[in-house]
Amino acid sequence: MAERRHLYEIDLMRAFIMLCVLSVHTTSFFNSMNFDYTFPFVSMGALITTLHYTREGFFFITGLVLFVTYYHRPFRTLQFWKKRFTLIVVPYLAFNAIYVLSGYLFAPNVTWSWAGIWRTWWTSVATGHQWFLYYVLVSMQLYIVFPLLLKGLRKFERYQLYILIGSFIFQLVMMWAFKFNKIPGQDLPWGLRQVYFYRDRFVLTYQFWFIAGGIMACHYDKVLAFVDRHRLALRAWLVFAILFVWAHYVFDHLVLHQPEHMADTVLQPIMIPYSLLVTANMWYAGVQWSRRRLTPGWKPFSWFVTVASSASFGIFLIQPLPLHYMENTISAWQRAGNPAWLHFSLWPFCILFVYLSSMVIAHWIGKVPILAYIVGRKVNWPRRNAANSVTTRTA
Repeated sequence: MAERRHLYEIDLMRAFIMLCVLSVHTTSFFNSMNFDYTFPFVSMGALITTLHYTREGFFFITGLVLFVTYYHRPFRTLQFWKKRFTLIVVPYLAFNAIYVLSGYLFAPNVTWSWAGIWRTWWTSVATGHQWFLYYVLVSMQLYIVFPLLLKGLRKFERYQLYILIGSFIFQLVMMWAFKFNKIPGQDLPWGLRQVYFYRDRFVLTYQFWFIAGGIMACHYDKVLAFVDRHRLALRAWLVFAILFVWAHYVFDHLVLHQPEHMADTVLQPIMIPYSLLVTANMWYAGVQWSRRRLTPGWKPFSWFVTVASSASFGIFLIQPLPLHYMENTISAWQRAGNPAWLHFSLWPFCILFVYLSSMVIAHWIGKVPILAYIVGRKVNWPRRNAANSVTTRTA
């Protein structure tokens, strides 16, 4: 049996991809206060597009961690499902309830009804449309199909390069069809129509990222050696890709006059190679940090990465609450007649507020037995003569 391997580089990726996620959500709110086609609007729109690699990056490292853990080890499907679903279903159900109840509490002139709350909660659980819970819903779908994916990549190991290329091409075609509405969704049978309309929360939509992460896990040391030799080229391609994505966004929005949501959408072909480059560069930055994480000068930063990584799932779940508070506060300042430069100067501080407040809350919830389940962590009750409780987290 292969020894279990901890990839410290993934800790850095979790910490900073989550920071980018919250940056997208906070920046989107600030950009909603700009006028379309103005320089501030287009600049923030281009920045949001640049940060739209996060969804793909998270699904890539999910596939990577799962395959690193199980590819060379005995695999038992029921044991895998029990472990994974325990730490993801509880947070999903709990935060659907928290968001629904919060919606009733904060919405004016809403009549309370337990039947209405129940219907809203059940619809939310079925569709994942509450805030950003689509990510959790897609992750659960991946856990369902992962045993088949694992078996397939094991069986066809010699063809993995062709599988990766085919998956990449299929992903490009799928994103092209999604962006330009080349699939007549209203004419599909009911089941396929639901899949199409909820495509942003369906596992097939992100198939390339799971497969790419899985195949990289199978050849991890070879990939690492290759990137070590070509790290400068990888960084140069990233700079080119960022400039190209900015130009693509400006062309789509200002020349083709595509609406904002279409110009900066995650589900478009250009985001596939771009997100792959950003994710690869962030992974390699994590590798470089992991090689020096224990040196004295890096210890404070390493402590931050460890805390932020362990709390990342909880940050994702908790973020709507500080986001809501931040949006209401900035909106009130704007209505009070404060100059625009004032609330825009607060933009980076709002990002840090949402990120750090979510991290602190998630970190401390994750230390409380039983309650820790709602942020995807398992904490045992402290035993006598035991210095620490045992903690487990989701991949």
